[in-house]
Amino acid sequence: MMPLRSLCLSVLAWAALPALAQPPSIIWTDDEKSNFLRQAPVVSVKILKEGVTSSHRATLRKNGRSHDAHIQTVNESGVLASSLNFERGFSDSYRHNLAAFELNQMLGLERIPVTVARAYRKLPASYTWWVDGEVMTERERQARSLRPPNGALWNDQVYIMKVFDQLIYNVDRNTGNIVIDKDWKLWMIDHTRAFRVRIDLMSEEELVRCDRALLERMRKLDPAEVRARLSPWLNPQQVDSLMARRDLIVRHFEELAVQKGEANVFYEYLEKNP
Repeated sequence: MMPLRSLCLSVLAWAALPALAQPPSIIWTDDEKSNFLRQAPVVSVKILKEGVTSSHRATLRKNGRSHDAHIQTVNESGVLASSLNFERGFSDSYRHNLAAFELNQMLGLERIPVTVARAYRKLPASYTWWVDGEVMTERERQARSLRPPNGALWNDQVYIMKVFDQLIYNVDRNTGNIVIDKDWKLWMIDHTRAFRVRIDLMSEEELVRCDRALLERMRKLDPAEVRARLSPWLNPQQVDSLMARRDLIVRHFEELAVQKGEANVFYEYLEKNP
């Protein structure tokens, strides 16, 4: 348990932080968000300095309502080479944001903001709803040495993110694309470098605990339905690789539960925090 003095300091520091996005003045449904992102004119844009894909933060306005969106147009493929990585068929694409959001919906995670396809300056792009009540990124939280008010619930969310990243083979999860809102809900953004054509896992060591509902939902993913819903954004090889990784993750946690006991591996978060 966090010492009382540390908890008080953490809460005070959290309260003193300026909001990084406009607080929501109204409640939007997912359908309203989708329609707004597809139809509302862009009235202002600024290039975001963080990241390497020249993404933009845009303000959209329609019928007296306004909201910000994260726009990405990157759509590259080829070879990625660096001192630590060489991979043929590397793909960095806005399409992966759309696939990640759809898969997030299929798994009932509600941890990726609404994302739609829409052209930006005559280029195909993804428009992602700017997180309501955003306070900071994980990078900023760590820089300020802020502790979550409930460490166990925070860790539960982190474990969900780790499982999801292994499932989609996301090589670019960093503290800058983990967003924290005013309720300490963890949001995942920017998945342009995910969905590699790989039938292994990036790091099995990252998979130490799993939400029971998430594991069951992964088990129930139907390959035909996954292909139908993700085919607008992923090619058949990417979908096949995704399902192969699903099988590996499910098997991993089943074996881990036998080794360490179910109580040490599985927990309930999603059913209690929809």
